[in-house]
Amino acid sequence: MDKNKKRQLVFDIIITVLVVLVIVLIDFFVVSLRSSSGDFKEEVLQADQSQSINSPENSIITKDLEQIKPGEKVFIPILNFHHIDKVPANVSKTTASYYIEPNDFEMIMQNLIAYNYQTVFLSEVIDLLEQGIKPPDNWLVLTFDDGNINYYTNAWPILQKYNLKSSIYIMTGVGGENYLSDEQIKELSESSLVEVGSHTIYHPKLTQISKPERLKELEISKDELEELLNTDITILSYPFGLYNQEIKDLAKAVGYKAGLTFDQDAWQDPQDLFELKRISVWPQMNVVKFLEKLKN
Repeated sequence: MDKNKKRQLVFDIIITVLVVLVIVLIDFFVVSLRSSSGDFKEEVLQADQSQSINSPENSIITKDLEQIKPGEKVFIPILNFHHIDKVPANVSKTTASYYIEPNDFEMIMQNLIAYNYQTVFLSEVIDLLEQGIKPPDNWLVLTFDDGNINYYTNAWPILQKYNLKSSIYIMTGVGGENYLSDEQIKELSESSLVEVGSHTIYHPKLTQISKPERLKELEISKDELEELLNTDITILSYPFGLYNQEIKDLAKAVGYKAGLTFDQDAWQDPQDLFELKRISVWPQMNVVKFLEKLKN
């Protein structure tokens, strides 16, 4: 082999070695870069998770909320409606007062939104009160008694339109075309905007029936709704708002966490969740003005 061929061979070998070294270095660099990128992504993921856990949405119980002082009452407006519909002809003034026309109802909802009220379930309020924590000043509860069909046909579309939560209280022994069917109650309960509670079986005046009858009304209505919806029923709406200490004690013994009455007031005693006051909304009522006056 002459010198030129030897030189060419050596040169080829050197080039080959250099190429291999370059490939190895590039591969090492890529692997390191990927590892570094993976570590960075993991750090970002952990940071995002930490931020999510501590975000305002998930830390409402601990951030910017005060403990309730001994003897202090808290402002929790609980509005009550019965019928969202036109007033039927030839009814008494008392009966007519239970009807809010759909357009008026929507205007009330718009005004509440404009004044920054936030609708919540009563169970969310109860959760805070049980911890001795004062709910935010702008929390508000919408309640509907009796399970009337016009809740489904008239109120529910408006509540969905504005993404507003509400609670409905069902009489389990009263039905027919004017009331929600079991299928409709289940549909509503399965949404994220409706909470269901008991309004007894037949809507009696609890203060005027015997203790065994009271127990039946409170316990069976609770059991029937829990069987229908496969969820705990923890809130009771007293028919006609009538109650006494014995009824409150019986409701607690049966397994309810709270009871609703009427008093046209929004200042609640957090030590007595079985006497929560509600505000009945009547036609032409300026709800926001009424609430702001109560608050101040």
